[in-house]
Amino acid sequence: MEGKIDPFQGWTPKKHEQHKQKIQSRPDAITLSNLTDIFIKHRTQANEVTNNNYRRHLNMLMDQVGETMPVTMITEEDLRDFCFQDHLANATKRSYLRHMKVFFRWIKEKGYVKHDVTENINKPKKQTKISDKTISESELQAVFKEYRKDIKEKKKKGYITTKSQSRVWFRPVVMTAFYAGLRIKEIVNLKWQDINFKNKQLTVSGTKSGDERTIPIREKLFPVLKAWHRYHGHPNKGLVYASQKKYYENIKMSKLNVSRVFKFYVKATGLKDTINFHGLRHSCGTELMRLGFDINETAKILGHKSLDVTRRYEHLTQMDLSDKMKRLEGDND
Repeated sequence: MEGKIDPFQGWTPKKHEQHKQKIQSRPDAITLSNLTDIFIKHRTQANEVTNNNYRRHLNMLMDQVGETMPVTMITEEDLRDFCFQDHLANATKRSYLRHMKVFFRWIKEKGYVKHDVTENINKPKKQTKISDKTISESELQAVFKEYRKDIKEKKKKGYITTKSQSRVWFRPVVMTAFYAGLRIKEIVNLKWQDINFKNKQLTVSGTKSGDERTIPIREKLFPVLKAWHRYHGHPNKGLVYASQKKYYENIKMSKLNVSRVFKFYVKATGLKDTINFHGLRHSCGTELMRLGFDINETAKILGHKSLDVTRRYEHLTQMDLSDKMKRLEGDND
């Protein structure tokens, strides 16, 4: 009381509050917890449900990095670890990232940090079922019909003056992918010496795994390959699907162009937008399983090293199961 002893060493509640405000005003010291409160308080235009969602997501981030973590120390890797946890569904990952992007963009705009650590983080792609990428034989024929219609109309209008403009390669290339299950890279690398017309076999080299594989040529593909061989004068070497332009003779076709043209006719046919050229390979795997090939045989034809990859084609529909039951029970109705 006499002031001879200062047990608090100059501390007073007022000085403590002033010091706290001074520390919090420093950008390198303001914490995630502090900014969460400020962020929610300033979101006056948002309803209670939306603000509660933001607080919930930010609280979960705090659980991971610590509520006293200065925002300037939170890294892009911290956000990736939080948003893309293995156990989360893709939709949940996208939701986490969406909330984080809004928050970290806001703290950058307010000057609390110099850089938005979420700027270079892209949302995960939506998961697509294999069944959404596959195409049936009847749908394949519909694509070919649209192709013939398009070429006919362009010829009539005088837009086509050369063979290359007619895209004569389209049907054999697409059928090779659909009935042999070849990747687009394997198709453009395919050589005439890889095709044994006598034994009806096709050898695939330059594969993704680096291993060569020999597969049987299916009956529906064989006459198409024979006709293509005849069209080119029965060559015994060179690329099967070389560029159709004379000055590019024996130069590989453009993989991008093949994919683009196929996608063009898929859209013109009105099929699902998820179908692309690689979906033809998935279609082959699915069809092989439907025809009765077991998983090991299907894996060998497609060149899969892991059976887990091949199991993706076991997506039999309810109609597939019903048809098989009828066949087993001898029901022809």
